[in-house]
Amino acid sequence: MATKQTKKSAPKAKKVAAKAAAKYGYFDDAKKEYVLTTPATPIKWCNYVGTLNFGGIVDTTGGTLICKGDPALNRITKYIAQMPCSDFKASTVYIRIKNAKGYTVFSPFVVPTLTKMDKWECHVGLSYMRWIAECCGLRTQVTIFVPTGSNTLLQDIQVTNLGGPAKEVDIIPVYEFSHFEAEKQLTNADWVPQTMTLKGHWEKDGHVVLEQYAYMKRDFAVNYVTANCKVGSFDGDRRVFLGANEMGSWAAPLSLANKELSNSECDRGDNIAALMIHAGKIAAKKTFRTCTQLGQEQSLKVAAKAIKKYRDLKNVDKAFDELAAFWQKYLATIQVETPDAAFNSMVNVHNPRQCHTTKNWSRYLSLYQLGYGTSRGIGYRDSSQDLMGVMSHMPEEALELALNLLSVQRPEGNAMHQYAPLALEPGLR
Repeated sequence: MATKQTKKSAPKAKKVAAKAAAKYGYFDDAKKEYVLTTPATPIKWCNYVGTLNFGGIVDTTGGTLICKGDPALNRITKYIAQMPCSDFKASTVYIRIKNAKGYTVFSPFVVPTLTKMDKWECHVGLSYMRWIAECCGLRTQVTIFVPTGSNTLLQDIQVTNLGGPAKEVDIIPVYEFSHFEAEKQLTNADWVPQTMTLKGHWEKDGHVVLEQYAYMKRDFAVNYVTANCKVGSFDGDRRVFLGANEMGSWAAPLSLANKELSNSECDRGDNIAALMIHAGKIAAKKTFRTCTQLGQEQSLKVAAKAIKKYRDLKNVDKAFDELAAFWQKYLATIQVETPDAAFNSMVNVHNPRQCHTTKNWSRYLSLYQLGYGTSRGIGYRDSSQDLMGVMSHMPEEALELALNLLSVQRPEGNAMHQYAPLALEPGLR
């Protein structure tokens, strides 16, 4: 009797599980995405962009945790993982519509304005995130990714008037910076703010580049934020942007009640990068597009090449296509076909993608291993498992990791054992 009950209840349980999953989203196998249809998930969702060389985490409410190299020693954005999902976490985009009484402001990420959307989707893709949000007669699409091999986070923003009269629209992207020593940002409220600097550099054509650094890295590691189009104004001081000595909030920054931001710089304190981008009047069925850049280089002079490159939207599209081509080639290594579509999706896309992520990021950074102090890096046991997961798709990198792990073994007391280089077959080097 018990066996029969189990067999009868199995399909029912499967339907219940499928119904529960459908509350939050669905798999789009054709686009190799998981599509969330609500930001109110039981736990935070995130995705990885770029690599440990430059990149990090983007969550489904628009928060970004970006670093260049070690996230404990060269962190760029101030993402506090333990904050509630509804709170601002290092970045957002505000959309502002002029009306008879002033302005209507919302974020396509929902957070931090918490505006109810007519439609909301977050497409968790292969090394990118894309949101599609409809609110107040506008359709906003935001795509965030790091071009292959670059030190730049791109944020491609497209706003479309769904119909009716023309709407006067402004786009205000915002990032908040962290001290490069991530743990000190949380533990030293005296010295850290005194080291932080943000300066605005206007260009003759109306572009602006916001340069941010801690003074001890001024000459060899600077962060920057800019956009492909002209901006009306900017803010670099969080107190000024939020307004009334921060009695304004991320949900409703008081500065957004004004036509322009204050062009505030910040020689010490909480550094942000907020840009006021005037899209102008967008006619029915027309789209305004802009793209922001967040990057780090030795200097703005070194960054100039990338800044110029990604101010051309054709190069933004090309970079996204190159990212897609990388994943197409990577996943093509092994493809299986079985009668179970869900199994095919897992084995052909999501499992190798997850293995790629764990190999590249190891325990350096996640929403569980937060990348502070000693709580990050490579562990022998776990990283050995990571390399097994990528042997078929990236054998050269797996071999390199294996040799690195073996090099720190100590089979004879405390003496470090040095492994001799292996004689590799042609094509395996």
